[in-house]
Amino acid sequence: MSNLSASDRNGLRAGAVITVMAAFLAGIASDNFWSGFVITAIVCAVALLAAHVLSRAVISRRNR
Repeated sequence: MSNLSASDRNGLRAGAVITVMAAFLAGIASDNFWSGFVITAIVCAVALLAAHVLSRAVISRRNR
């Protein structure tokens, strides 16, 4: 993968912060803190990764 631009790095950092915050809140709301935290963190991380891959695909298509 090519080097990330400044906006990509900022977006990934913001996404990671949002992932941790969502996982923390889901852990508090669930019966078992750790299971709620881990499940939500995994779901958010997969969504963040998919959004990053799709945005890279759209940008590379646009630059053709």
